[in-house]
Amino acid sequence: MGRALRRHRGTGRPLRALVTGGGRGLGSAVAERLRRDGGRTAAVDIQAGPGVDLVGDVSDEQFAGEAVAFATRQLGGLDLLVNNAGIGGPSTAVVDTDPAAFRRVLEVNLVGSFLMARAAARCMVEQGSGGAIVNLGSIFGQQGVPGGAAYCASKGGVALLTHSLALELAPYGIRVNTIAPGHMATEMHWEELRSRAAARGTSFEAERERVLEEIPLRCHGSGEDIAGAVVWLASEDAAYVTGQTIGVNGGVILT
Repeated sequence: MGRALRRHRGTGRPLRALVTGGGRGLGSAVAERLRRDGGRTAAVDIQAGPGVDLVGDVSDEQFAGEAVAFATRQLGGLDLLVNNAGIGGPSTAVVDTDPAAFRRVLEVNLVGSFLMARAAARCMVEQGSGGAIVNLGSIFGQQGVPGGAAYCASKGGVALLTHSLALELAPYGIRVNTIAPGHMATEMHWEELRSRAAARGTSFEAERERVLEEIPLRCHGSGEDIAGAVVWLASEDAAYVTGQTIGVNGGVILT
């Protein structure tokens, strides 16, 4: 067992982790990395699929409790929650945005993160052995963009939720941090680029190149990039890190 997945309290046991949105994209890469490094992982997702242990909606309060209870039973406890489940939402001007669509983005991205963190925190506090919660934010939770009010509001809320949770849970040895991905090579991002291309009368490749010009490292991020940051935040090396938003964005500078 490598150092990365040993608890900082020195137990030496495999890390026990619950990953939401763990069936696809970034969540799948995170769950796979944790397993590959020797951790024990339960993955939940809105859809069934390879590697998914429990199907349900994180914005449902009952399911959030059931998911944590399930993971705790399956893994023999819980050391890490990765709040990755999220949706993109409408890419429309505020005046044209359906309030129901706006609410749905907040329900999944922000309320879902709150419900899962609440259930996981209760479990970790009861265990009395500390733990870690990693919330997935976004560069668009650090900077608003036209046509992205719902998504930006939800991810901005996640960052401040992290601050409150970190302060409340610190006395119990539970660390809470946000990872803010940049432009990642995911289907959600590709769909956004297709939408932009259709609206502007350009091509997917043209929009992809436009995005790459904004990234100093000149490449999209991957699930492995996010997984590496999660593993670090769950490790002994990050034992003094809490309440932070860590950008994994290829050097994108917010303006």
